[in-house]
Amino acid sequence: MIYTVTISPAIDYVVHLDRLQKGATNRSTGEEYFLGGKGINVSQILKELGMESIVLGFVTGFTGKALENGLPPGEIQMDFIYLKQELTRINVKLKAGDDPEING
Repeated sequence: MIYTVTISPAIDYVVHLDRLQKGATNRSTGEEYFLGGKGINVSQILKELGMESIVLGFVTGFTGKALENGLPPGEIQMDFIYLKQELTRINVKLKAGDDPEING
């Protein structure tokens, strides 16, 4: 059994734009989200390689529950510690065509 640690798990929320226009209301062309953090990502790869692992880490708030509930049941074993304050991180990324990516 391999234990991975995700100190700062996150929900990566990616907003796609055709291009980013200064001084204008920019409308998204699509959105997607990914659940992760280094330890979660490593555990997902280990699962694909047929190895068992348990993700350890800290989560909090409704975003922590969403992250835990959003990971495929039975695919990754989790043993998170729930904190009483704040929220699990939401990382916002803006991608606009060939423009530089903006990562929160």
